Amino acid sequence: MKILKSTTLVILSAALLGVSSLAACQQTQVRQADREIDSTYLELGQEIARTNCASCHSIDVSGASPRPDAQPLRTVFGRRSAESLADDFREHIHVGHADMPDYDFTVKETEGLLAYLASIQAE
Repeated sequence: MKILKSTTLVILSAALLGVSSLAACQQTQVRQADREIDSTYLELGQEIARTNCASCHSIDVSGASPRPDAQPLRTVFGRRSAESLADDFREHIHVGHADMPDYDFTVKETEGLLAYLASIQAE
């Protein structure tokens, strides 16, 4: 009877180890997929910032804006929330000063730009 309990305990332990290993593997795959999605959006957002914003704004974590009256994008969330900017970008509302062009971003482009802006925000 004692051998049967020991054998059962070993089998249950092995099964639990297998299940926990499988769960850990799935979590790793999910985290990796999230990082790939994040990096895709960050790259898209960085390209949008480089193409559309860098002529006036600093688009990096440091450095002055080429146009002195244009705030560095790393400080933009200090004045506006990400949600507010997203709404304006999606609804094609003019954002910023009078000389700033209107942009017509898709939902994906808006999400990418906001992800990039979030990644460079000053603390």
